[in-house]
Amino acid sequence: PLKFTTVGPSEENSSFLVVNDIHGNNEMMETLLKQGDYQNSDFIFFNGDMVSDFKSEDQLFGDFMDTAVKLFASEKPMYYARGNHETRGNFANAFPDYFPSPSGKLYYLLRRGPVCFVVLDCGEDKPDSDIEYSGIVAFDQYRDVQQAWLKEALQSEKFTSAPFKVAVVHMPPFGGWHGEEEVAQKFVPLLNKAGIDVMFCGHLHRYIKNGPQPGTAFPVIVNANNMVVKATAEKDALKISVLNLQGGLVDSMTIPAKK
Repeated sequence: PLKFTTVGPSEENSSFLVVNDIHGNNEMMETLLKQGDYQNSDFIFFNGDMVSDFKSEDQLFGDFMDTAVKLFASEKPMYYARGNHETRGNFANAFPDYFPSPSGKLYYLLRRGPVCFVVLDCGEDKPDSDIEYSGIVAFDQYRDVQQAWLKEALQSEKFTSAPFKVAVVHMPPFGGWHGEEEVAQKFVPLLNKAGIDVMFCGHLHRYIKNGPQPGTAFPVIVNANNMVVKATAEKDALKISVLNLQGGLVDSMTIPAKK
């Protein structure tokens, strides 16, 4: 029999993993989750591009969900920040049916123990006018709507009362592509003002850690597609490690709770 534990509003600790940019490589995903010790983690974040495109339900399950269910997702929670590749394909519009959120949108707040996660939907990386989209997308306008939601969400008690505040979004606020610039211009100023502690991203298929710098007041961790983020939040500190496919430590950081 399967069993699960519902989220407790007064959890004192929280542990989680982040993987991204798997693009249907089940073997790599399974290895990363095992190296991150998924069995002893409270939940898992998929931070986008788990597929290269969405063309059918069979592909959705075959590319990553069957493996996720086999390992953890039948009993352990998983949360999703949509990537740009999940917007592609004739099955893409069905994505919200399979991965609902607390807000009913693809962007939402999630409170787990001492951490409030601000989960954002980056949309596509190219301009809406790009020839690839044939004039049928409006991601710039979609990010405007999301920006308005974010202004309100960051004032909620769920967010302001959290000892740690973490943003999760597939595309980082740098890199030079149109979508990345939109993340930087529309989301980052609000997150700066709200006191975000760290942002987890993917998209670039390589590991980057940018410390606080002009324009971005918090560290940004870009997880590579062949690495896993392992994090534990306790009363006094948020501890973050990045591990490779062999389980080796790539990087680590500790964020103390604000006093």
